[in-house]
Amino acid sequence: VARPARTEPVVGSDGRAVAGGIAELTSVRVGDHDFGLMIRGVDAGAPVLLYVPGAPAGSEIGAMRRHLPELERHFVVATWERRGGGKSFGAFEPRATFTAEDEVRSTIGVTEYLRKRFGRERIYLVAHSGGSMVSVLTLQRRPELFQAYIGVGQAVDLAAADLSQYQDTLAWARRTGRTALAEQLTGLGPPPYADGYSYEPMLVNENQAFAYDRSRNSEGVSGFAESLGVPEYSLLDQAHAIGGVVDAYDALYPRMQDIDFRAQVPRLQVPVYFVNGAHEVPGRVRLLAEWNAVLQAPHKEIVTFGTSGHRPQFEQPAEFVELVKRVLAETRG
Repeated sequence: VARPARTEPVVGSDGRAVAGGIAELTSVRVGDHDFGLMIRGVDAGAPVLLYVPGAPAGSEIGAMRRHLPELERHFVVATWERRGGGKSFGAFEPRATFTAEDEVRSTIGVTEYLRKRFGRERIYLVAHSGGSMVSVLTLQRRPELFQAYIGVGQAVDLAAADLSQYQDTLAWARRTGRTALAEQLTGLGPPPYADGYSYEPMLVNENQAFAYDRSRNSEGVSGFAESLGVPEYSLLDQAHAIGGVVDAYDALYPRMQDIDFRAQVPRLQVPVYFVNGAHEVPGRVRLLAEWNAVLQAPHKEIVTFGTSGHRPQFEQPAEFVELVKRVLAETRG
């Protein structure tokens, strides 16, 4: 149970640790919270990239190590464990302060730590799903901290996305004879809901309701759970990576229902790149297109990967690395 967590040294093509490389698990205090970070890179002098995982209490150290080690050859990659998940499980309480505003403050704090430690004026920000919503609010408030932004499975308006997904899931349940699920969804009624647990029927059935062929992808249908068995997680970290999401979703998600970037974020002052999988839930794709149409930014584009869904960075990691390398070439000062 007490198996210690560790991260292996960054190695070169000869299998030896790279001189000047960095590979560590560390903890960063921001306000009243201690956050876990994994920081890795071949060259400590490379540009710094902060990865913000999706979902409240998101934890993606395992997926980053399993699917995206190539990023470490171009960046110092800092993978953040969000409040309440994985190595940041102890930061969950107090529940009353688990808000979007607190998440923005925490993102700024982690960014400031990385800027100071590595001597960078600006860093690159990559965020997924729910983490992308917090990250856009951070970009809006403190654009001077960031060189560019990549939003993966970008969230725009949670309430509108969930309503669309509810309608699609209910129609699928009825069409495929899943009577019990259809009755459960009808009994709940359409979202938004006052608690996070009521979203479970939609979330649990998302992979089936929006099924597609994943056989060519690096990550399969089980998502982040496939990458829990890495040395960076102790057994307790693994438990927290799963359990933390449940409680954090209930605490934070209902408090973010009034955010709509189409109305509230008409402008961003950094280059923005959005990444979707071709098999993303349709309502999310539509909302991103609507926001992108009105968004003003120094650069904006939507990139679609052909064989993936909501997690294209891990499903198609080679394509994602090539995109991030292009962003670096286009935006590096």
